[in-house]
Amino acid sequence: MASNPQAVDQENRKKIGMNSRSLIILVLLLPIVLLGKERPPNIVLFMAEDIGNDLACYGHPGVKTPTLDNLAANGIRYERFYTNSPICSPSRTSLMLGVHQGYSGGHHHRSNIKGAPELHYLTHYLREVGYTCMVGTKLIPFKTSKIDVNVQLNEPMFDKKAKRSKDTPFFWQIQLQVTHRQANSDRWVTARQKSPKPVMTSMVKIPPYLPDIPEVRLDWATYLDQMELADQHTKIVIEDMRKRGELENTVIIWMGDNGRCQIRGKGYLYEDGIRCPLIISGKGIEKGKVVNDLTSGVDLSATILALAGIEKPKHMHGQALLNNPNYQPKEFVYSARDRWDEIMDCSRTVVGPRFKYIYNFMPEVPYDAGQKYLDIIEVRPILPLLREMNKSGKLSPEQAAFFNLQKEVEQLFDLQNDPFELKNLANSPEHQSIKAELKAKLFQKAEEIQDKGLVKVDGVWKAKYLENSKHN
Repeated sequence: MASNPQAVDQENRKKIGMNSRSLIILVLLLPIVLLGKERPPNIVLFMAEDIGNDLACYGHPGVKTPTLDNLAANGIRYERFYTNSPICSPSRTSLMLGVHQGYSGGHHHRSNIKGAPELHYLTHYLREVGYTCMVGTKLIPFKTSKIDVNVQLNEPMFDKKAKRSKDTPFFWQIQLQVTHRQANSDRWVTARQKSPKPVMTSMVKIPPYLPDIPEVRLDWATYLDQMELADQHTKIVIEDMRKRGELENTVIIWMGDNGRCQIRGKGYLYEDGIRCPLIISGKGIEKGKVVNDLTSGVDLSATILALAGIEKPKHMHGQALLNNPNYQPKEFVYSARDRWDEIMDCSRTVVGPRFKYIYNFMPEVPYDAGQKYLDIIEVRPILPLLREMNKSGKLSPEQAAFFNLQKEVEQLFDLQNDPFELKNLANSPEHQSIKAELKAKLFQKAEEIQDKGLVKVDGVWKAKYLENSKHN
């Protein structure tokens, strides 16, 4: 009996359709099958300028940061993340190169030196495995593409006119400048005036090294208003990614580039200058975890590579915090202060689980060194008032210490019992062994990373540009 030609044709079409679909699926899955792994995640790095751990999820009172609190609740919050410098461009240099800025020679603020041949930007390695590397966004009404890296290499840092694609993973750096104090601008004051619910000055927590007076409370509350705006700007980007269907395959990293823009914050090796927030959340990240291990900016470089499935280059100094079977908690972290604008200075610190040691190679340079940037009224509005209070003896000894004519050469702080670093234990008889231990670690690390900001003369470490200095 003859077959029905129409039925045979439909059956053949059905088979061909199935085979076509199978072929398409096979083609799409072939790279994954061959590589033995799924596509790496998108990585979005939010870098907020000049901030401390002043978020609600870090326990700071009075400030509302629901977006960042949610990221922390659905990810990992690092309690003891330290940037490698308290100044923006050296800090970003260490992050983008994965080495301490002293090793690369990028330790002086905005020095723009030529980098060594073995160095590559972090984005170089990401680009090699197929990442599109972008910087900035027009979603936020501020410039978000600031880079400020002190070491120049013969390679692009980011891809020009790069666009996100569903077919390609992307690395996206977004600079949140709303928290940066701007010279010749009343942006902070205006933002507070326009806020429907500005941070209440009564809720602000003032550290004891500052006088608890209305002017200081208002200044801090205005700073916290900007933290809330940074939270809102972060939300804008996240919601845009959600609408595009990108969020489920993305890891978000949210950090500060250096300490808060306050007295003893940005520019100084106190905790308020180098201890910053770090939150990692998103695809494959453990939820609701709090990490108290010591971590640093160079670790973040290695972590970004690990998230992308890239083995850390041998010359890099940090260790991946995630996707690292060989992870070990750090014994201490190392951070450095060098030239900041026209002020030449040189200090180094090692921070351990409990104690912190600072060596000031140029003690003759005071904390309040008359720096032009800090003398701009919009940048440090309470500084003139504090100077006047110091002259008239209205500051406590702890508050007046910032205005001493010179720094102490050595400083040792018990962060467990003295979190605001008010009592220097460097001359305490019962703390000489821990001081000697941390001092040895500091100079050992300086030698290990070939810190170009220092030089050894007759067995004594000195600031490199003061080779004949009497200080040791």
